[in-house]
Amino acid sequence: MEEGNFQTVTSAMDCLIKHARESGIAPNTIRTMRLYTTNEVCRIIGKSTTSLYNCENRGVINKPELNDKGRRKGYTLKDINILREHFLIKPKGIKTDEVKLGIVSAIYNFKGGVGKTTTAVCLAQYLAMQGYKTLIVDMDSQGSTTAMFGYSPDEDIEEHETVLPFTLYGEQDTLDYAVRETHIDGLYLIPANQHLSSSEFEAASQISGSTKEAALDFFRRLKDGIDTIKDKFDFIIIDAPPSLGIIGIQTLIAVDNIVIPCPPRMLDFVSTRQFLKTATEYVGKIDELKRFNSIKVMASMYDRKNEKARDFMPLMEAVLNRHMYSNAMLHSEAIDNSTAVFETPWEAEKLDKRIIENMTALFNEISTELLKRNITHV
Repeated sequence: MEEGNFQTVTSAMDCLIKHARESGIAPNTIRTMRLYTTNEVCRIIGKSTTSLYNCENRGVINKPELNDKGRRKGYTLKDINILREHFLIKPKGIKTDEVKLGIVSAIYNFKGGVGKTTTAVCLAQYLAMQGYKTLIVDMDSQGSTTAMFGYSPDEDIEEHETVLPFTLYGEQDTLDYAVRETHIDGLYLIPANQHLSSSEFEAASQISGSTKEAALDFFRRLKDGIDTIKDKFDFIIIDAPPSLGIIGIQTLIAVDNIVIPCPPRMLDFVSTRQFLKTATEYVGKIDELKRFNSIKVMASMYDRKNEKARDFMPLMEAVLNRHMYSNAMLHSEAIDNSTAVFETPWEAEKLDKRIIENMTALFNEISTELLKRNITHV
């Protein structure tokens, strides 16, 4: 019998992943965003159906295709953004199309299973749907965010397509090379794969063999890279790694805002407190002048049917007070079912009204906070 080792187990898992992909339950690069109904479009742009149909007749947007019953299939998010531009409708905080907001935020907690990636992807999609030009940067070597956009991280993404050519090897002058479009209009991605994890070893050797100043500069490389492209985006959302290693510290230094998902459970709360304490120590050693515009905890995966979660929630709110968002991300089968097929509730053909309303309220609160803390004219 063959002795067990990492390679044999990895090979067996590769077979399952291949089968899953062929069966449609693994990431697939052919992705499309759901279509919007006439009523949805009119509500979003604040115009009547007459105005919408006039835009079709005048060629501002194409008329939607019809289904086999002769009904309109629906409008794309790109159609909506064209209409926004036509009617000069700008998202909150935007004065001109030429000047981007450049608000950089991380979704961060080094406790796994707290809804970090789900929050990052759903928030980024929400911002894009509001008309903001948005970039999501995957800094987690597991590549879960990357998978949510239809890629199998270790099959479809090469090392040179991640941040590493800039942050580790110094081969690029900007991060432009890594930015790619997604299936959601106005939303862009910098992907990740397992090379981010293995790069920690090479990064450690670079730091240990350099001067103190050179080591500190290394921790600032992601910030330097983000600075080369931030004027092209209104929001940059970073899905941070679930650790405070070298890449995690680079992420902290690169952002001005942190959203910390934390389920209303004592174990997660204690871990989140430890994360904040450790992050404070690390940032203080590397950049004692570093200040964040916003750091807030977001209650995540909140199951209202769970008695212990219901009991803990008021305590969490009382302790954190203004350092916690008033809305929570609810736990739901709609989210679980969507992520199981690498989608979010925003993309589902049949929307879960309760979860959509919940996410809309939460992400509106988060985006309003970020706008308030990062720009002066809101």
